[in-house]
Amino acid sequence: MKASLHFLFLFLSLHCFSQQKDYLVKINGDSVFGKIRLKNKIFSVTTGESSQIIKSDEVKLVNCNNYKGTIVVNCNLQLYNDDLSELEMGWADVKASDTVMILQEVYNTPKINLYLGTDDFKRQYYFYKTPLDSFPVQLVVRYHLGGGLTAYAAHPEENRGERAKVHLEEDKGYVNQLMMIMGDCGKIPEGMWEILTYREYSLKQLIKRYNRCK
Repeated sequence: MKASLHFLFLFLSLHCFSQQKDYLVKINGDSVFGKIRLKNKIFSVTTGESSQIIKSDEVKLVNCNNYKGTIVVNCNLQLYNDDLSELEMGWADVKASDTVMILQEVYNTPKINLYLGTDDFKRQYYFYKTPLDSFPVQLVVRYHLGGGLTAYAAHPEENRGERAKVHLEEDKGYVNQLMMIMGDCGKIPEGMWEILTYREYSLKQLIKRYNRCK
């Protein structure tokens, strides 16, 4: 009997503890504990048999095993597609989604922080935030197809060899965004802008150089 009661108390303790691990923090500073779900820009927090509905624009932080990140950002997400079978030749289809991103902070520095978020299609999006920004700002990238016979005929000098073949081209909007912030930093060589890619390692290396500037 004692063993059974001990097991019951242990089970209830573990159950309560697991419920307490997940929580969100509202903009007003209140913390709400429970099982968290996000759908259509609405958070539902369930504890036992009760459930609380909270709009996403009222939430600033989430700590939940369902989400890799913690920082809640309501944004007009500029979408990209890197699937070769769905891309157009020579131009990128501009699409956006009014959505909620839960971002993971991947680099924290005095001048600028870097964040990573993932959409429902597992595509990765990077955001930055300087001390002057109220919330993280998306770094924009898009892709389209380049090369082909038409491109070679129009500009043969620029489309020789491998570039004459149909290939993936990147519209580096994020480079222009970061140059607006860091362009006057003498610690960043010109060649670094040319090889900058939409990857965590590459963006971190740029930010590291930027932080060397006074």
